[in-house]
Amino acid sequence: MNKRPTTILCVLSAVLALTTACGQGRAGTAVPKGDDAATYVGTKFETAMNKLQDTIGQQRDVTSESGAYFRFDEKYIRSTISSARTGTPEGRVSRQRSQKNPDDSIDWYTPGDGTVEYVYLGPVYKSLAPTPWVSMPKSEAGLTIPCAWVGIIHACKMADAIAVSYNADKKIVKGAKSLPENRIELTADVPFGKFIERRVEVLPPSISGAITDEMKKAPVQTTVSLNPDGTLSQIVMEAKIEGGGHKIELRYDFRFTGKASAQDLPKLPDASQITVLPDKAAKDDFNRRFNELKGV
Repeated sequence: MNKRPTTILCVLSAVLALTTACGQGRAGTAVPKGDDAATYVGTKFETAMNKLQDTIGQQRDVTSESGAYFRFDEKYIRSTISSARTGTPEGRVSRQRSQKNPDDSIDWYTPGDGTVEYVYLGPVYKSLAPTPWVSMPKSEAGLTIPCAWVGIIHACKMADAIAVSYNADKKIVKGAKSLPENRIELTADVPFGKFIERRVEVLPPSISGAITDEMKKAPVQTTVSLNPDGTLSQIVMEAKIEGGGHKIELRYDFRFTGKASAQDLPKLPDASQITVLPDKAAKDDFNRRFNELKGV
């Protein structure tokens, strides 16, 4: 995935352009659709960039949830991530759960203080360490690159796919409207090829190789919802696609769910329940074995 924050800024800028124009509108007031919407967003694009206050990675003291569902013929994945970030310095936790296999679960916890982060291993990953918890040096990328954090990675990837698609063809914008309480909703058709290219879901060669050029043109219906202050509330991407004798169904969503507090962060167990990975080499080996179990 391209983690450059500029792509996130681009998509939120386009969306925030709508906030500038219709934030005071009546509930349900529609703004232009189709070609007119593309022109409207483009006209407001630069102005919105100057007024941009928040990006996905900059929202603080929040909880969030994301879901991923991808089916290719009879093969499918379905998983969720719930996360929280709070405090100064900031602590973060994300909890990943497979809806297909309840034993496939793993928690990642980065305390605000100190130089280490922690992993709690679900049953599928018990072979990675002799104890349920593992500690390792903090990831520098996770601290300096907002979208490197697993808690918001789906949102960043979806926003990236929207931004790249919009920059390639502004006509992907299909409509926008103001909702009750000065909320805003933007709809767009993102080409399935961009969904794949921006790695919203990383597909194995056995699946990606079966996707035809025509299938890549199929629209992924996308909805971006904003709060009254212009911050992101939710992104949803969904599609049903057929081609080359195959059927694809997908639904990806991310939403901020509320205010986070210290109670959302886990309590660490006794040191005897924590396996210590002392350096980067040990951490790299752990990640390699983790990816092997995940099939990455």
